[in-house]
Order: sequence, then structure tokens, then C-alpha cells
Amino acid sequence: MFEFSKSQINQLKKRGISVANAEAMIANINQQNTYCNIHRPATLGDGIIEFSTTDLQRYAKLYSDTANNFQVARFIPASGMATRMFSFLSPLFVEDRQAFAKALETHQDSPKVKKFLEGYRYFPFYKAMKEQMEREHKTSSDSIDFLHTFIQALFKQYANQPKAFVHFHKYAEQLRTAIEEQLMYAVQFALVNNRISNHFTISPGLEEAFDQHVKKACLAIERTHACTIDIDYSVQEASTDSLVIDADGQLVTDYQGQLVFRTGGHGALLQNLNNIDADLVFINNIDNVSPQAQHEESGMYKRVLGGYLLHIQQEVFRLLRTIVEEGVLDEAIHFLDQHFHVHIQEDDIALRRQKVIDRLNRPLRVCGMVPNSGDPGGGPFWVEDEMGVHLQIVERAQVDLRQPSQAVHFQQGTHFNPVELVCSLVDFEGNPFDLRAFVDPSTYFIVEKTLNGKPIKSMEHPGLWNGSMAFWNTLFVSIPSSMFTPVKEVIDLLRSTHQN
Repeated sequence: MFEFSKSQINQLKKRGISVANAEAMIANINQQNTYCNIHRPATLGDGIIEFSTTDLQRYAKLYSDTANNFQVARFIPASGMATRMFSFLSPLFVEDRQAFAKALETHQDSPKVKKFLEGYRYFPFYKAMKEQMEREHKTSSDSIDFLHTFIQALFKQYANQPKAFVHFHKYAEQLRTAIEEQLMYAVQFALVNNRISNHFTISPGLEEAFDQHVKKACLAIERTHACTIDIDYSVQEASTDSLVIDADGQLVTDYQGQLVFRTGGHGALLQNLNNIDADLVFINNIDNVSPQAQHEESGMYKRVLGGYLLHIQQEVFRLLRTIVEEGVLDEAIHFLDQHFHVHIQEDDIALRRQKVIDRLNRPLRVCGMVPNSGDPGGGPFWVEDEMGVHLQIVERAQVDLRQPSQAVHFQQGTHFNPVELVCSLVDFEGNPFDLRAFVDPSTYFIVEKTLNGKPIKSMEHPGLWNGSMAFWNTLFVSIPSSMFTPVKEVIDLLRSTHQN
């Protein structure tokens, strides 16, 4: 049992963390990761739905015809900094010209550095940055000098900014950042009742910077589409941060004896999502957005996912409202079996009805899944646990790859993590769910990092779209690879999908 000092207890209290919760967190960190048991990968026709052309038209129309009856919002995590986009270039970020030349010689054959060197003239921001360098008299005819200055400017302009502020695309002479592109994209599916509602999770203290950044884009959209754009922000709550443990299992503190904390991963954003006042919420990452030429087609698939969710939601609500009528209970049991792969077997009719109500009356999500093209990450699988065999999104860290059967199942996965999610957050009476009630707390992650050169461990909450949504009603739908255009590193902007 850890003994917290009085000042440390006050520190926990200010963050909204009880001593009991802190002690439980420490116990979790000092345990090994818990692994799920993959039964088989989810595939087309076996857990993943594939729509026909008729289905696409039907659900897109359903969404367009009925979305005005609902409050629709977007939820986009945007607190990530751009640092990781440029981390592979860090060895080249040196002030001294000679040191740079030596580092360039050492690292130029690294696949990522090589790709950067071959394609840096094609970055959307290249011309503007080059012109700025010329205005500041920092250009040189020497290629090594130019690269040195360019990489210096690149780090100084972008690496310490939110990823949302990085210029992703270029249209003639106009540059558009990730967040500006997201705002433009929203017109295709989130323009409902002449409003577009966007909620971004951001780092503390950046509200004004975000507002200033998106002001011009918002005004342009509002003028061309005669609509109002609502933008609000939230930050990850301090109560979701994790304590840090060293290699000896002891709490890490600073030089004043104060506890050190790390953020609790994207699963910590469940509370932010829980506070959204909307019936339907579209979720996707800030860095997954295509150039404008792709917006119409991608927006159509977003409407399809939304329409399919509304179709299923209508059936769920109807069953819950009429569950006491003759024959509806059997219909509901069949519905659960067919759509959510939930098998209700109970002889007592009252208990059977209650189980059906419990399984139907949950948050609902439709997840758009793209074919796995080798990118790192998890995907959709059938997992087996005390609830039986059921569908779940599984991250690589949740799989014990030392077990041959589990490694084979994971490698056989055909589809990638949900690229697009649309969620229903209200019950059949219109009341918002408390999303915290549908989390599988056992699916937390233990993360190993270094701090001041020493190994440390901390805890991340169950992932936002896996453990944090473990007990939602979930449907997996196949969508085309064109919906997946992430920018995890700056060289991803050299892909054809981002070259506009």
C-alpha cells in the first residue's frame, strides 16, 4: 500500500482523483496487460456487412430525408501535437551546418528520410516555405544548405503546433490545414437544419488559437452554404490522467515531491463524448481527411453509415416501445440474434424480457471498416470471453502475440480499425445514456516509456472505440479504402490521395 503525503493527497483531490482510485491505478500499472482471446477474424459476411448499390442508395436517402429530425454533431479528437509527424527527421534537426551534413550522410538511406528527400518539393507547404526563406535571405544554391534551412523552418513552423494546424492540401495558391479541411468536409454530411456542429477536443489553453485559426474557413462556408457553424472545445479531464511508476514499482515524483502524471490515452476522451448534447455523433480523427475532390464520395458513405444507424435505431426503438405486446418479445430475440449476434436463452418469460430490454437499450454505433492494407493498428475480430463469442475491435496491444494461435488469428484480420464511426447516444425515450456504464474496465493498457532516460510505466484507459465502447450495440460495415487517408507522418502527405 502506498502512503501519499498530505500535499500529494491535495494534488490528487484537485485533479478529481480519490485516494482509492489512485491506489487501484497503481495496482493496475504494476500488473501485466490483460489480453483478449481472439476466436477468429471478422470478415465480409461473418461480422462485417457489405452493402449493395441499392443499399447504399437506400441508406443515404434515409439519412438525407430524416436527419433534420435529430441533433447531429461531429466529435473530433484534435489535441495531438504535430511532433510525431516529424520525429523521423529529428536526427537532421541540428543548428550547425557541418553537423547537419554529417547527419544527412548517416541517415539519407533510411526509408523514411529517403522518401522525404525524394519528395519534399511536393509538400503542399513547400512553395510558401521556400518563398518565406527567400524573403528572409535564408536560401542558398547549395542543396545541403537549402535542405538544412528547410528542415529547420519545418520544425519551427509545425513541430510544436497542434497537428490540426499543419497544412495538408493545396488548391492553386491556397493552403488548407487539417482542421480547415475537416470543416469543409462536414458540409457533405453534417449540414443539418442549416447548422454544422463541430466539437474538437484540444490541449488546454489553445481555445483562442483554434478560434483564430478556423475563423476564415467558417466565414467562407457560412457564406457559400447559408448556414451557421457551431464550434466548441473541451480538454481531456485531469481526473483521467495516470500516475507514473518507475522500474522498481515506486511512484515517480518531481524534485518537490509532487506526483508526476501522464495523459490517459484516447480512451480518456469518453467523458468528453459523454458530455456532447446530440442524438447522433460522427467521430473521426483530425488527420483522416482527403482533399476536396474526394469530399462528395466520402460524404456519401458517411450519409450511408448515418442512414443505416437510423434504420437500426428505428427498429430498436420500436421493439423497446412495444416489447410487452404479443409476439414482440420473440421478434426482439430474433433481431438481437440477427444483428448483434446476441443469443437470449431464458425459460422465465419476465427474466427473458428483462434481458432483451437490457441488450437492446444501449448506445448504438455503426463502424466503417476499410480493408487492411498493412498499416499498424488493430481491427474487427470475434472474441471469446465470459459473455460468449461476440464482435469487438481489438488493438495489437490487446493480443498476446506469443501465443501462436492468437498471432495467426490477428495476422488473418482482413479489415482495419474503424475509420469512421457514427453513434446514437440516446435511448428510446430520448434520454442520454451515461456512456461510462458501458465500458469494459479490464481492457486498460499499460504503457512503457522513458522519463529523463529512466524507464517508467503508466496506465491508459480502455481505448475509445474498443474497451470504452465494449458493451455498446455494434455493427461493422465495409467501406472503401479511399475513406482511409491518415497523416501520421509528414511523408504521408506525399501519397497520391493527398496530392490533390
